[in-house]
Amino acid sequence: MRRFPRRTLRADAELHRIHRARRTPWRFSADGSGRFDPIDREQGACYLAEEPLGAWIEVFRLAIVLDEQELLERSLTRVRTGRDLRLADLTSRRALQFGITATLASGDDYTASQQFAIQALDAGFDGIRYLARHDPAQRLYGIALFGPAATSTPPDSATTDTAPIPDQLIQQATHRFGYRIVTRP
Repeated sequence: MRRFPRRTLRADAELHRIHRARRTPWRFSADGSGRFDPIDREQGACYLAEEPLGAWIEVFRLAIVLDEQELLERSLTRVRTGRDLRLADLTSRRALQFGITATLASGDDYTASQQFAIQALDAGFDGIRYLARHDPAQRLYGIALFGPAATSTPPDSATTDTAPIPDQLIQQATHRFGYRIVTRP
């Protein structure tokens, strides 16, 4: 893993997460429910995206028809980590030298991706950069950021800005992916 492709995420780069409005955006999962959860470690993974649309499709996935209430119960958080992060870059073509293919970030079985997360964590990476599974065009990127498992507080240097999901993002999701928002009578 010392020679595994890496990407530096600059301290001022903006990441995005859609989450339940009544909850903190920070959840470092290590329970196996997430693709890159480093199981049986003191660290977990918090899933973010490089663009708001990436956060959208990773949350709503194949639920193309959404109840407007579902959107009203969620928020979009913009995150700046406050420090440079060293990410294991699964989007690099050089990852193939290490036996990595696109299935690691897109398959239904999380066993190999969780094993990879443990190796990346043990090698000192701060997280993993990967292609968002639910983007058929493969142009949106996710970040699995490592942090203390079961923690719901941000890393010390991180700053966040949380607001309702903006109309512009909803329009972008409906235009680019075909999501439909329905209003209850």
